[in-house]
Amino acid sequence: MNKALLLLLLPLLLAASRPAAAQVSAAVPSGGRGAGQPASAAQSASAAPLAPRAAWEARFFDAPELTLPVLVEAAVRRSAELKALGAERAMVREDLQMARKAILGSVLLTNSIGYGNIANVALADQSVAAVRTANSARHYATGLNFNLPLDRLLNRPHQIARQKLQGQRFEHLEQAQRDAIRQHVIDLYQAVLLAHRVLMLRQQSYVNAQLNAQLVEKQFRTGEATLADLALLQDRFINASIDRESAASSYTTALLQLEEAAGARVADLLAQP
Repeated sequence: MNKALLLLLLPLLLAASRPAAAQVSAAVPSGGRGAGQPASAAQSASAAPLAPRAAWEARFFDAPELTLPVLVEAAVRRSAELKALGAERAMVREDLQMARKAILGSVLLTNSIGYGNIANVALADQSVAAVRTANSARHYATGLNFNLPLDRLLNRPHQIARQKLQGQRFEHLEQAQRDAIRQHVIDLYQAVLLAHRVLMLRQQSYVNAQLNAQLVEKQFRTGEATLADLALLQDRFINASIDRESAASSYTTALLQLEEAAGARVADLLAQP
């Protein structure tokens, strides 16, 4: 009686514990890059890891020498740190121009105009009536005064050199930031490759466990396998399913982190010529 009841319930238990191959992972979020866009590589690879790969996927997994420059360039364009350093370097250039022109603040240009003859212009006593003659005319006077403290004059070359060194410092900081971004992208790229490889291995283990569970089910129906054998294979199948789901989640996370660093979907970046 118990054996007959087990035979009736066993197909239902197997069907409930056997997830479909297409349900490997949930849909990957688009990362705020527009609704209606196709899912990222994490979804396609986890949902059908043995399916034929697209052109950009082949380039991503098989040609790192072509993929990494594209990803690094995208990450450099997105870097807020580099943009801030660029703004600082522009400010240093402006300060350098101001340091070069600071000496002009000690130069004073004067201009005056008068009317009369030479005697009237040179006459200092205002109580004496001006003498008007036929040769009275307008007279212009222009002067240039230069008043610069000696310390400012001597320190001007040093101030200009200091601004130049400051500009070089920001150039070196930008280069260091670019190197750090390149190394970060390489690490993320390698993490994606490793997660993808682990996912492929977990998928193979899942398929093998599924086939073994189905085989033992048939043998149990014909009496060739015991209930203990069926329970053991079912347990292995469940563990393989859990491992595959975990590997798919790790791969999805690694790819999303790479796309976040690049600021765009990998499929869109590699689809460009």
